[in-house]
Amino acid sequence: MKIGIIGISSLTMELAFRSARQGYTVTVYNPKGNSLIRDALEKFGPTATTGTLEQAASADIILLFIPKDDLENVLNQLPDVSGKIIIHTSGLIFDPQTLLSGITNAMTYKITASLLPQAHVVKLFHPVDLQDKNDVRNKEQIFFIADHRASKNYVKNFLKQLDFSPVDLSGRIHLQNKGLNLDSIFHSSARRLDN
Repeated sequence: MKIGIIGISSLTMELAFRSARQGYTVTVYNPKGNSLIRDALEKFGPTATTGTLEQAASADIILLFIPKDDLENVLNQLPDVSGKIIIHTSGLIFDPQTLLSGITNAMTYKITASLLPQAHVVKLFHPVDLQDKNDVRNKEQIFFIADHRASKNYVKNFLKQLDFSPVDLSGRIHLQNKGLNLDSIFHSSARRLDN
């Protein structure tokens, strides 16, 4: 499988490392210049390289981390991505209470989905629980939402192969408006994954 990464963050670099470790071909394009990441990618092994925007966009799965100010310009330069899975990543989330708010108000995700209506856009969030530093499973937990069922399952399996514990929140978005305790949802997901 080929993984294309467009834009650099701690999460996209972690996904690049884990993908290369699994033997996937990883092509990374940094709109700010590939020279900034070339040395890091060499440490990931021979399957991780820098490339052009077109090379990264030709992958089976495309991971995006583009600042809002640059998003439209970069997306307009993409070749046809109809039917492709685009995983739109965000920065780290430190408070589970803000997780669903972050999802529903994710402006860059909404822009991505509107500019690429023929692609299957999945939103990925990586929460960090600073309160419980000894609980390793929280460090590996990752949340996502998607509308397209096949893409949702594909991304979930992909994340499992990368040793994450993916949690699908697609059906839970409506909970935010009901005033439920999101901290208990966050921790109950972690308990279910352990069983």
